[in-house]
Amino acid sequence: MKTFKNMIRRGFTLIELMTAMAITAILVLVIMQMTTKGIDIWRLVQEDISTGSRARLAMDCVSHDFEAMQWRIGDNRYEWLFARADKELKGVNKEMQIPRSAQCVFFTSTVDRNPAVSSNESLRRSYRDTRAHNNETQGDVLCVGYRLMYRDQVLNLPADKKSGQEQSFPRFSLYRHLVTPRTTFERLLGTLNLKTAYAPYEADDEQYFLCEDILEFNVTFTIRHSVGKGDPERGYPNYETAVVPVITSNGKEKEIEVYGDRIEVDGKILYNPRIDSVNIAMTVLTEEGANIMEQVRQKRRRPPKAADFFHRYTRSYSTTVMPPQPL
Repeated sequence: MKTFKNMIRRGFTLIELMTAMAITAILVLVIMQMTTKGIDIWRLVQEDISTGSRARLAMDCVSHDFEAMQWRIGDNRYEWLFARADKELKGVNKEMQIPRSAQCVFFTSTVDRNPAVSSNESLRRSYRDTRAHNNETQGDVLCVGYRLMYRDQVLNLPADKKSGQEQSFPRFSLYRHLVTPRTTFERLLGTLNLKTAYAPYEADDEQYFLCEDILEFNVTFTIRHSVGKGDPERGYPNYETAVVPVITSNGKEKEIEVYGDRIEVDGKILYNPRIDSVNIAMTVLTEEGANIMEQVRQKRRRPPKAADFFHRYTRSYSTTVMPPQPL
């Protein structure tokens, strides 16, 4: 009997057991929270790496084209560049309209002069002819056009269209159309209205996908110009600097046209101009944000608030390049 009482005394009391269970529960809860937090951090890092890679690809391409921009000044009145707000995003729901989508067309001497060949069957068939066409080129200047589109770049279909039994899954993407040097030389160089000359090629822009999930694309020009037309005999002593975005932060749109003897901004003429720098800005959509937008498009969820959506599911990038001074 005495031994049995000693055994009872050596056991745990109910309070001790409850305390141990409470401590264990707290430790498990802390470990679960740390694990969940670690997974969230890992997911955010992966999204930042993914969006950063896409931004770097697109930024490098646009930057290199502007760094090799071709523009001749003097007494010629030819148009060398135009940039404007693009309103050709077809099939986009009202809730998913984006505020800044610029179209920019100009001349450059980029090294990748052969046009990209996508999954489009007709382009694959004509690739050999295209290479032969480029081998007979006249010079190394070509026309490049940038714009955002809302398309399924894999099936090459616009939004809400079907190819046989396949439904399109469009995404915001940046497209880069390189017009071959020979065609540029024969049909685009030395034109007084580049917009009109380039218009027949705009339909081909959708063939030249560059990078997906680019939600915004905007270009800002820093232009140095003389005050007034000036007097050639006295020189042009007074210069001003104008910072001209294609789309301003409050949504106002501007059209920039670069000619050999002037630059026009919404019809206002800037004489004796120099483009000191070009700022390229992009907003890249994360994978999670792309999935949310697809659910909104399919009406499987309500559209989120724009401010909250942009804050959580997009990343913004910008860079400034200095184009070569015109000859």
